[in-house]
Amino acid sequence: MLITEFDQLPSCFITATDTDAGKTFVSAEILTAWKQAGFTVGAYKPVASGAIWQKDQWVSEDALALAAVTGQPLDEINPYTFEAPASPHIADTGGVFDLQDCLRRFGDMLNRYDRVLVEGVGGWCVPLSQELMLKDLVLAINLPVVMIARIGLGCINHSLLTIDRIRQDTHLYHGWIANQIDPGFIDARANIQAIIDRS
Repeated sequence: MLITEFDQLPSCFITATDTDAGKTFVSAEILTAWKQAGFTVGAYKPVASGAIWQKDQWVSEDALALAAVTGQPLDEINPYTFEAPASPHIADTGGVFDLQDCLRRFGDMLNRYDRVLVEGVGGWCVPLSQELMLKDLVLAINLPVVMIARIGLGCINHSLLTIDRIRQDTHLYHGWIANQIDPGFIDARANIQAIIDRS
C-alpha cells in the first residue's frame, strides 16, 4: 500500500530501502501533518551514526531536523549517537547500545504524546550490535512499519526486496511512502506504479 495521507498514520516505525532514502525528511513531514491535525507528537531516533560536533558533544543532524518540528530535547529524540558514519555495530566502538534502555525511553514517550514516530537507522537489514538487528528493535517496539522508498534508478528492485524482507521478519508491515530524491528522474511515476503493482 502506497501511503499518501500522512495525518492518517498511527504511531509508526520508519525504515527505508537504504541510507539516504530520506527517512528524516519524510519523518518530519509526517510529524508536521500530525501536529496540524491537532496531535501532540514525539520523535524518537534511538540510534544515529554519523554526527557533527556541536556545543561540546556529538549531535545527530537527523535529530536536529526532528527537534525543529517537535521541540523536544535532542537527548530525548536520540539517546545513542555515534560519530562514525557506519553501521551501528561498527560505529558503537564502546558497545554502549542498550535495547532495554531504548524500550524504557520509548514507553515514556508513549505516555506523553498522542503520536510517536520512531525512525530507524540505515535500511532494514542493519545490525545494531553483534547480537541484534534492526528488526529486533522493531519487534520489541511493536509499531506499524512504514518503508520509505528512494525513488530513482534501481528503486523497484530495492523497494520490493525490502518490502518482502520486512514481511518475512514481522507481521507489522503497514505500507510504504515514495520519496523522489532526484527531481530530474523522468520515470518516477512509472517506477512508483511498478512497485504498487508488485507489492
